[in-house]
Amino acid sequence: MVHPISRRNFLIGGALGVAAAGLAGCAPPQAAFKASGPGVVDVVIPYAAGGGTDTWGRFVAPYFADLQKDVSRYQFDNIAGGESVTGTNAYAASGVNDGRYILVSSGTTYLQGMLEQGNVEFDFRKMVPLVLHGTGGILYSNAASGIRSMEDLLEAGERAKIGGISASGLDLVPLLALEVLGATVTGVFGFEGRGPSRLALERGETDIDFQTTSTWLGPLSSMAEDGDIHPIFSVGVLRDGEVVRDPNMPDVPTLEEIYRNLHGEAPHGLAYEAYQSFVTPAFFYQKGFWSNAGTSEELVDAYAEMVGKLNRNEKFLDEAAGALGGYDLQPGHGNAEIFRRALDIRPAALRHAKRFLTSEYGAVLS
Repeated sequence: MVHPISRRNFLIGGALGVAAAGLAGCAPPQAAFKASGPGVVDVVIPYAAGGGTDTWGRFVAPYFADLQKDVSRYQFDNIAGGESVTGTNAYAASGVNDGRYILVSSGTTYLQGMLEQGNVEFDFRKMVPLVLHGTGGILYSNAASGIRSMEDLLEAGERAKIGGISASGLDLVPLLALEVLGATVTGVFGFEGRGPSRLALERGETDIDFQTTSTWLGPLSSMAEDGDIHPIFSVGVLRDGEVVRDPNMPDVPTLEEIYRNLHGEAPHGLAYEAYQSFVTPAFFYQKGFWSNAGTSEELVDAYAEMVGKLNRNEKFLDEAAGALGGYDLQPGHGNAEIFRRALDIRPAALRHAKRFLTSEYGAVLS
């Protein structure tokens, strides 16, 4: 069961006596770094206030502040725009890498860089993760559509409609997964969030939908129990470099299991290679605290130590149950190379993904 996020006071304000670092490139004037005060860690959130990434960052940050004797609080600056590119560009342009200025990022941001969107001026292969946090994802169907399994979905073909926000955002993960499995479905995009796409399926306007684990275990749980919706597959979780069933959804098979059942062998090919590259940052390491290139190992290790303490803190785990959704925080130390390998997608696989998104789903890539 996912517990509701407990309320916690977030301290805002203060002034830090450190010289401001100027921003270059396309960073908006209001994004120029001006340190906030002694004991304050300034944080850029490149998304609007109130969204999932903003909520996550504002919730977990005070716990990190409590573990640092020289830090009283984290202060947040929401710089939204360009599917999170605007604020991330501003942060990267600052060059600050000493821990007094960090970035909260999420899957959409990583994917914009991987797809080589023209407005991107950052490179997460060079940036340094301090904290990472993954989540799960599940493809499911409306029982009224007659689709109750992957075999049914393959038979339905283009008659099956999937709702989403944007084919070039996080929706590209389920779209690539369906391509791997050989399903050709019709995409209906332009929803303003995962909530509206879920409601479209409930109204029968779409037949399949993709949601995070917390939604499946929360708002969708009663519908699943009543047989109104059916799980098709999940993205699973990484364990020792291998994809296994998500422990939060142990009865739901992974894409890899479905493929083996259909074809008698492990998934392979350009489509699966592209899927693996995108699903890793989009879900296995979806959210995180980041610092610019050149960050010291001491700072990375300090955050790794704090992550370890929080993952062993029962009070934190209870209070953060809703925010973490059943998935532990992960240190940047030890996970950075896996993340970077995923971002270093082979040109052939990237070309395949781009052609697929533009030709099949009308994605606009700059």
